[in-house]
Amino acid sequence: MWEFMSSRRHVFTSSYAEGIERVRTSKGKYAFLLESVKNDYVNEQLPCDTMKIGQNLNSNGYGVATPIGSPLK
Repeated sequence: MWEFMSSRRHVFTSSYAEGIERVRTSKGKYAFLLESVKNDYVNEQLPCDTMKIGQNLNSNGYGVATPIGSPLK
């Protein structure tokens, strides 16, 4: 996939908004890879015209940093 994409620089976008708009206007000819949480969020927003296809490609954990002694645990 990377070889295909890197040889066609026009497939890249500079923002989520650009990628999502390209999906919406491509008549099914463009797929946008993005984090699953953002994908789920976008799919639930009006005009509800996007969808996730298949399973997640991988799974990552998230961490939250707080100052030492913070009551947020």
